[in-house]
Amino acid sequence: MIWIFPMAGRGSRTKQRGEFKPFIEINGRKMLAWLLRSISAKIADSDKLVFVTTTEYADRFDVQRSISLILQDEELSSHFVLITCEETPPGPSATVYQARERLYTDEPVIVINCDQYIDFDMGDLSQSESGFLPVYAEFTQKSSYVEIINGVITRIVEKQNISNLASAGVYAVSSGKALTEAIEKQFQDNQQTNGEFYVGVGLNNLIRNGFRFYPTSVRAKYDLGSLRGIDIFEQMCRRLYPQTNNEIVPTLVS
Repeated sequence: MIWIFPMAGRGSRTKQRGEFKPFIEINGRKMLAWLLRSISAKIADSDKLVFVTTTEYADRFDVQRSISLILQDEELSSHFVLITCEETPPGPSATVYQARERLYTDEPVIVINCDQYIDFDMGDLSQSESGFLPVYAEFTQKSSYVEIINGVITRIVEKQNISNLASAGVYAVSSGKALTEAIEKQFQDNQQTNGEFYVGVGLNNLIRNGFRFYPTSVRAKYDLGSLRGIDIFEQMCRRLYPQTNNEIVPTLVS
């Protein structure tokens, strides 16, 4: 299994808390550390972790060393690589595509957003031409929304609420090669939303080619991609662990 962590965005909504969003400190721990702690039980020692960011961020924030320390702290021994690009790519799909040399394989791939603390049900990636998306109820127009027919995801739409069921920012595909080719098709057909290429929209290319994507359950999700979301997360931590200053570990409830 290959895990892809896109970390090249500018993080404009959270810039007040820190310039490099994945390293924003939240209750004594970096945002990326919170994510990895929340999914650590799903990551096998044999999995490969691929982090993608800009050269600027990598140099200024010593990203390679910091990731190594975070993985040690979370007792994750999976091999990791850091891939850098000179400029911020136009959207998450374009960021993922920076790792295409690592992705062009038949191994299954999970792309996961870094600005969250999440627990979700893993789907089955052993079948060819398949995948899964954890989904949850969401009633705004700010996310990536799915259409589900007979238990199968038939369409993914960005920033247009077609179902009140949103992707939780986790995109799993049974083949990295297939994902890479779907993103290339996305570029070729200029499948953008508000000037950006999104992973969910790119997966529609696989759906049209016969891939079957299944929804899975989200047990808990804390959005850390906005100031309000970070504030809610911190308040929850303080309520649950009022005697603790820096080592606050929220519980993911099923």
